[in-house]
Amino acid sequence: MYTVIWRLGMKQFRILVLHDGKPGHLSQSYGLARMIASRCTRCDCEIVSVRAVPRLKLLNRLLRRMAVNVNPLLRRMVFVFYRLEKMPIVPVDLVVSFGGNVVALNVAYSQLHGIPNALIGSAYTIPSRAIRAHLSLSGDLGDKNAVATTVVLCRVDQERCRQAGLALLQNSDRPLWTLLVGGNGSGYGYHDSDWHRLGAAVRALSEQYDIQWLISTSRRTGAAGVNILRRYMDDDICRAAIWYEGDVSEPLDAYLGAASQIFCTEDSLSMVSEAVAMDKPVITLRPTESLPTRAHSKALNYMAEVRLIERLDFSALPYYRPNYCLPEKSYSAHLDEIFTRIIALGAVNELVRSPAAKYVGSHSVQPV
Repeated sequence: MYTVIWRLGMKQFRILVLHDGKPGHLSQSYGLARMIASRCTRCDCEIVSVRAVPRLKLLNRLLRRMAVNVNPLLRRMVFVFYRLEKMPIVPVDLVVSFGGNVVALNVAYSQLHGIPNALIGSAYTIPSRAIRAHLSLSGDLGDKNAVATTVVLCRVDQERCRQAGLALLQNSDRPLWTLLVGGNGSGYGYHDSDWHRLGAAVRALSEQYDIQWLISTSRRTGAAGVNILRRYMDDDICRAAIWYEGDVSEPLDAYLGAASQIFCTEDSLSMVSEAVAMDKPVITLRPTESLPTRAHSKALNYMAEVRLIERLDFSALPYYRPNYCLPEKSYSAHLDEIFTRIIALGAVNELVRSPAAKYVGSHSVQPV
């Protein structure tokens, strides 16, 4: 369980983030909470993150029905069917979540405690009346509680990333570019030929622009992809790398903070959003086999239209020319619009829009 406090020396406002442990789900829901916290002006804002895993996923549909039942006993029974970290004992003002595994818990908690809730992604069978703010990429214009985000939320903190990247920039007399590599998924398929093409392009760009790379692979890259990419790297080309192995993963803060440009494969919208949130040039990359879902493609096309990203396929990467243009609307401006909409829906009606609050810090609490 994570706790983060944004201090302003005023009234406390607590946000409960429920998540199922999946990194993408936590990133978006925590990103929403952090966005709200950074725009608080009349209170201290505390974010409490609690992992909740269904004991039996087959019961998810039944649990959603129980969560909206008028009988409070049935709503309380929802909690029995989850393996929960310790829930907060102090009053909570807003509960947020993303993902079907915790939808029922989100609604049940909101209903039992009489507080607003925010839900990211599909509402499944939950009626609109049980959700105060329903966030999705395009929004459902038929629902009064709809919030169209147009970009994917994430929990990147620019200043924290900048500080983390200082060590990499020290004693480096060459610009650093970052490459975030995903793999199979979301309609994208990677083959050995794609990894060879990417590795050769990375090497060529390093030599052409006299830069060094910060490279991070992921679980989806797979052993074959990692092994092929490593063949193209040496100490002169690669300043640092995270070669994903097993369940070991490292935070990307330093790589995001040190880079002057960020390259990212398109298969992960969460990864793309983390790059975009840094307000740096972002180039997204795709292999030959690219058949993303309609929503995935729509999100990428939108970000390209407003110049948050530049899209390339692997075959075009060797011919890339740095030519950064300021976006029509920054990532932060998108967040401002989301926040304004949430305020209008009454999800955080004690807060008003303001410059970002000062970040104090975070600590981890072991699950009970």
